[in-house]
Amino acid sequence: MKTNEFQTASMTLFIYEHLTSGALADEAISPSLLQEGEAMLAAICHDITALGCHITVMRDSRLPALSDSTGLISTVWVDSPATYRQIWQQSLNQFQQFLIIAPETNGLLGQLVTELEQRQKHHLGSSAGAIKLCTDKLLSSQWLIEHGIATPRTVNAAAWLRTSAAATEAGWIIKPQDGAGCEQTFRMSAPQARSYLKSLAPSVLAQQIVQPYIEGTPLSLSLLITDSDIQVLSVNRQHIEESDHQLHLSRCEAGQQDLIKAAEASRLTQQIHATIPGLWGFVGIDLVQSHDALWLIEINPRLTVSYAEAALRQGHNPALSLQPYLQED
Repeated sequence: MKTNEFQTASMTLFIYEHLTSGALADEAISPSLLQEGEAMLAAICHDITALGCHITVMRDSRLPALSDSTGLISTVWVDSPATYRQIWQQSLNQFQQFLIIAPETNGLLGQLVTELEQRQKHHLGSSAGAIKLCTDKLLSSQWLIEHGIATPRTVNAAAWLRTSAAATEAGWIIKPQDGAGCEQTFRMSAPQARSYLKSLAPSVLAQQIVQPYIEGTPLSLSLLITDSDIQVLSVNRQHIEESDHQLHLSRCEAGQQDLIKAAEASRLTQQIHATIPGLWGFVGIDLVQSHDALWLIEINPRLTVSYAEAALRQGHNPALSLQPYLQED
């Protein structure tokens, strides 16, 4: 259904995917990031409409219409930042239940969810408090360590430069304190890291963190957390490439359940759930399996691109567990 009018039905979910929503209507969008956004949006729309639920989306007018064989998807087209702001505010007033897909960077995801909570909307996702904790990689590292979860000890980059660790030859990871995934993530030796960090403006340096590089296999878990259950939808093998010290996620193989023992995955997810109240809905966990431990690298309190992998969704609908939480209009 292609329209510029809001549609309502007996059960309607407003799905917001930031990159495709028109929020960046006056900007060029990275093709690779746009592809990820499109893949996530298409996958979740397919699975939610399979439950008989109507969906409304905001969509950048530069993009083609979403594929919809069900007639259950309504699209509100956005052609400018002003239109985006107007339609987002209208949607907050009109719709009652939302699913938000947006990066944590610059507090964006938390800001959007805070707007929902202030209006007492039904959000099929994590709370603003949980998002805030997971977004701040320095704070979340300290929190996880305090609660006995193996995670790299993380320090502010400016503070790291003043420590003896900066004089070692060990490998280090440098990334934004509020980044998402491999965004602006670098792997360097200590001398390289010192040189790079000293070249940054003080305001930029203040927003960087440093972690020891963990040698091992990069993995992730795709979770669905509800009031009564935590499901490991998929164990994913992450293929990460390095170019000029910068790390890039080249592809993700879903359905690699044999890479982590089921009991170990269950124990870790239960720990995370108990440690961070407010994690709910689709959640991604980035891990590294070293020779002697399973390290938690970061928590993504939202749907991640792994959800779009066919192997994760083969033979079943991962969104089925959300059905009891979809409310009648």
